[in-house]
Amino acid sequence: MTETAWPSLRRAWYVAGLLCLIAALSYLDRYIIALLADPIIKDMGIDATAIGLLIGLGFGLLYALSGVPVAYLIDRGTRVRIVGIGVIIWSLSTVASGFAPNFEILLATRAGVAIGEAVLVPATVSIVADLFPPEKRALPIGLFMAVSTLMASGAFLIGAWAFELATILSPGLGLSPWRLTLVIVGVPGLLLGPLWLISVAEPQRIEEPGQADQTSIAVAFAYLRRHWRFYLPFYLSFGVSALASYSFIAWTATMLTRSYGQSVAEAGAIFGLVGVIAAAVAAIFWPAISAWVLKRGRAELAVLALAIGLGIGHAAVAAFLLASDIDGAIAIIAIATFGYGAAGGLAVLIIQHIAPPRMRAKITSLYVLVGNLVGLTCGPALSAWMSDAVFIGDDAMRQSLSLLALVMLPLTVGLILFAMTAHRRTVADGAP
Repeated sequence: MTETAWPSLRRAWYVAGLLCLIAALSYLDRYIIALLADPIIKDMGIDATAIGLLIGLGFGLLYALSGVPVAYLIDRGTRVRIVGIGVIIWSLSTVASGFAPNFEILLATRAGVAIGEAVLVPATVSIVADLFPPEKRALPIGLFMAVSTLMASGAFLIGAWAFELATILSPGLGLSPWRLTLVIVGVPGLLLGPLWLISVAEPQRIEEPGQADQTSIAVAFAYLRRHWRFYLPFYLSFGVSALASYSFIAWTATMLTRSYGQSVAEAGAIFGLVGVIAAAVAAIFWPAISAWVLKRGRAELAVLALAIGLGIGHAAVAAFLLASDIDGAIAIIAIATFGYGAAGGLAVLIIQHIAPPRMRAKITSLYVLVGNLVGLTCGPALSAWMSDAVFIGDDAMRQSLSLLALVMLPLTVGLILFAMTAHRRTVADGAP
């Protein structure tokens, strides 16, 4: 492969930047329901468990299950077109959520958001690999994954602004503030999707030296079978970890309103602002750690850093019960967001470093599948059910989040350490 096979860096960075912007919108549309939980509960006469099912079954299950077939299409088809269609689908579905007359229709519209968003992560990993040479991929992928870390909190900050705007505009437009908020956050994607389709050309697929055809699912599963001792605990660790981390994202703003007396807008602004600052630090720190160790051929140390980061996140959320005032809660939010940022800053870079080029989308989609199938589908629903059925009072959500994180802490760290040991042995044995 010659150096001239790669597109210009200007073009490559334009596409990467646009993907980061699209990712930011996707996380806003994904997490906005969590911010609006209490207004939706009051308006539709449902409970927290129903919102947990909305986030889990309505979004998480379909998002997870759509990832693998979508990744198969991405590895074989026109990725730019697939991404553009996905953006338009999830944006239309977000806008439609604002007009849902009942819980069942709201559940259906959130399913549309999930199906549309399922294309983005595997497509980005594949596209970036064909835009940048191997030695220059860490930065664009790191920035893309940093968006997920930033927007896990930033979505609540932007959502709080959108909710305040919707509250002002609501009387004149005849929509309740939570409904108008969904419309406001959904519209930008209807502009960005067509811009992507018009301005981005499909990158030429770059075959790296010595790589056979790896596009078939059979070849990918044969590879995974050979390396199951690494991938099985590695994937499972994300499912286990996401039970607590997605619950933290989904319910912390609501917990701030119930345990600390904040309004919906105040809770979104606090969680968003504190989280964005902590996530920005994480977005620099964890990829820097990854780049440093991977450059030296020490992928197992990147896996160890991942265990440390997620362990910090779980330990912080478990400490919510010790926070007697809003200042303590803010400190915990900052520490937890920084720790959980390791998942976005390290995981995809580790996969991209280890997995064969034409399997990256499928291997990444499986990581997304397990994390979301277990974590996003079950985590928010489980923590919500615990707050409704196990604990009582205004602190029920805080107790639920703390207990879940405490249980997941040793499971997550243990699974990642198993994966690290397996990878070290694979490298020592020289297995392909």
